[in-house]
Amino acid sequence: MPVIKANGESIYFEDVGDGPPVLFFHSLGTNSYLFRDQIAVLKNSYRCIAPDCRGHGNSSCNGSLTLKDFISDHKAVLDHLDIKRCHIIGLSMGGLILLHFNSKWPDIGISFIIADSYARTPAGVEDHICATREAVAYLSMHEFGSQYAGDRLMPTTPIEKLDELAFEISKCPSEAYVDTLQTVLTYDGRADLSNIKRPTLIIIGDSDDVTPMSESEYIRDSIYTSSIIEIPNAGHLSNIDNPKKFNETIKIFLDSQSKEYNEGS
Repeated sequence: MPVIKANGESIYFEDVGDGPPVLFFHSLGTNSYLFRDQIAVLKNSYRCIAPDCRGHGNSSCNGSLTLKDFISDHKAVLDHLDIKRCHIIGLSMGGLILLHFNSKWPDIGISFIIADSYARTPAGVEDHICATREAVAYLSMHEFGSQYAGDRLMPTTPIEKLDELAFEISKCPSEAYVDTLQTVLTYDGRADLSNIKRPTLIIIGDSDDVTPMSESEYIRDSIYTSSIIEIPNAGHLSNIDNPKKFNETIKIFLDSQSKEYNEGS
């Protein structure tokens, strides 16, 4: 199990495959498992680097849980692996981390994929944070994860996927979950959008009611090098609801960008 010591934390990460590197940023409460189906497809052509954010999965949680902390930990993984440039994929919370990461290190990203995410501070933030804090106070994280999976995944998604999501969320301590939720919901990424200069694909599930199409359109309109693709029969975690279409979409995009990058290097 690859783990590095960085910034006072033990950061677990997956490092699978060979080829142009792809760095993954996962969603709130999940971990590197989130991209398992994507890594299974990409590993034959790409080197897939998928860390667990601090406070999530197998990584430790000794300090604060800010976007600055998350991007510093991921940069430490890249430095450990001596990776100077890579494609970057972020889903939901991972999209926000991607934006912040690129603003700090704009020369690393070859291309970007932002899935089921947003950049503007959503409405009702304080109510959402309070409701979540109350929920995890009387529910176990596995119970909370089961509730979350039922709310987020499509009715057509196999039940084992719901059970798996609930189990992975149960690994996130309740305090870390709420603190991270507060971090991401109060983040305003509009300024970071202007720093994206590389080709960007925006993906959204056609039934995503958490980060609706209007948010993806806002991101697209703020990044002149971007385009949107909608994933059918998918909600907020479109890579779980419809992994086949999601995988086809990102593979086509990454292949085109890797080809252009290799020809231009």
